[in-house]
Amino acid sequence: MTPTADNPAGASAASLDVAFWVDATLLASEAAFARHLVMGLKSEDQRVTFLAPAQLDLATSLPLLGSRCLSFRPNRWERLTPLLRMRLGGMIEELAAEPPDVLVVWGGADPLPLDVLQQTLNIPTIVWCWDAAELFGPLVRKPYVKRVIVSSQAMAQRVPAGFAVPVTVVRPGVYADELTACFDVENQVPCLVSLDPLSNFSAYEPLLRACRRLADEQIDFWLFAYDTGPQDHPIWQLAEQLRLLDCIGFVPFHHEAEPLLLQGDLYLHVLPSTRVQYRTLEAMARGLVVIMPPNKAADYVVDRQTGRTLPQSTAEGWYEVLRELISNRAGAIALARQGQQLTRDQHSMTRMTEQFTTLCRQVAGTPIPLGV
Repeated sequence: MTPTADNPAGASAASLDVAFWVDATLLASEAAFARHLVMGLKSEDQRVTFLAPAQLDLATSLPLLGSRCLSFRPNRWERLTPLLRMRLGGMIEELAAEPPDVLVVWGGADPLPLDVLQQTLNIPTIVWCWDAAELFGPLVRKPYVKRVIVSSQAMAQRVPAGFAVPVTVVRPGVYADELTACFDVENQVPCLVSLDPLSNFSAYEPLLRACRRLADEQIDFWLFAYDTGPQDHPIWQLAEQLRLLDCIGFVPFHHEAEPLLLQGDLYLHVLPSTRVQYRTLEAMARGLVVIMPPNKAADYVVDRQTGRTLPQSTAEGWYEVLRELISNRAGAIALARQGQQLTRDQHSMTRMTEQFTTLCRQVAGTPIPLGV
């Protein structure tokens, strides 16, 4: 924030300049969340700066809305500080002329370019962790990191005693619909949705074999999955071998397709994970029943209370859960409503934006306006 004669420190209670360090991991895992967070900041007249490698197409992933965008051209072979400083020189120069109040970095980011950047700028930094493993990585131990955010209470319980940086739980915010999507049209064929990439054949195979069992029992359903990922062809081949292509649709990946797909009935999080998964929260907020393998970080999915966790990630496990929910529509609707209510109670977008903005002000040392 630029200093003025009336405000020599450059601090302002009216507006923050929040910089986001954007990398491929963020865009792959939490792009939808980042879009909503940026929109929330913009609605409060905060300023946003994006710092990203030049090859990332921010315009199609994030709402720029006139934000400042600074880029550099990385070379994965250049791991020496002098070479990195040359690559980051233009970005460092522009940030030095008008530094942001705070820098927000995802927990899995590469610390080396950040180290080079911070040697000159020393911008107070918040690290946002979505996986408990990130709490034990090198980034959170950097001297410029002033606060760590974790995305669930379950992750906060993993913080060891004597942790060097204050840790705050900020539950990711979602927009909850008024209506519940699960089986909202009577007598409609059940619609199963997965937005996971087709990146793990061994995770998808049990699901497809469970679908074959459902089809053999004359249980009608549609399954829609994104047609993207390094294992897309072998997974498609298995669906063809199991004669499932008449009830499975592989949808080309596009951000605009997500709202349409999240109008289904059951949301299947197929890939095993230890990460808080924003898309599962979005599905819950739309009123779909979320089904997923056990995930200790995802404390928002409580089996038979706010969603379903698989007893085992096998064809039998998928079959049992899917058959139960499809055959008991009233029970599935009640479960979806409970999950949807949890997103209203604990994952409000307004509450999340207020928490985040307050933390940014605390870290940056800027005044908190009255009424916040």
